[in-house]
Amino acid sequence: MTVDFIDRAFLGRLAVPAMSVMPAVPVLPAVPRDESVVARLRADFPERWARLAERVEAAIEAGHRVIAVAGRARGDGCSTIVSGLADVLHSRGVHVTCLPADGAAAADLNADGAHRQCVLVDAGAWFPPGPVHRGRLARAAIGCHAALLVRRAERPPCPAHGQALAAIGLHVLGEVVTFADPSAAEAPAA
Repeated sequence: MTVDFIDRAFLGRLAVPAMSVMPAVPVLPAVPRDESVVARLRADFPERWARLAERVEAAIEAGHRVIAVAGRARGDGCSTIVSGLADVLHSRGVHVTCLPADGAAAADLNADGAHRQCVLVDAGAWFPPGPVHRGRLARAAIGCHAALLVRRAERPPCPAHGQALAAIGLHVLGEVVTFADPSAAEAPAA
């Protein structure tokens, strides 16, 4: 039987003991990835960013160093979370590399100081509308050790997403709930 790189990545994740799904991370506003906006969000919500960073640092210490930040659709705030989280982790002494969705498999962590290194993958939409396809999800997750789910406040939670990630061997760090899009605010009463 031949085992290709996809099978090796999947089997490697199965060897990691399963961990329980953690509760949702506090609400953070979803906004464009403009650096000044991320800086403003960090200044306005420092305790929320700190709790998110603590959760990621715990995952890093447990050996989950390639972390995907994934949502349901474009505009959920994944890029904003990656950018802000990278800044916070860097300020806490963690060496952070940010990669696009297709870069997780290429993540390379050096042996020097590996306990304080991580890769944040801006994974984008892993859970489009419709049923969850574990095969597609497993292919998208190649190279990742853990995932942080992102959803907008106006969308209901979906425990099936965390269960699907756990089923393919990914450690789920929790869920970041971003504020609703101001343009989607309810229309004024007539």
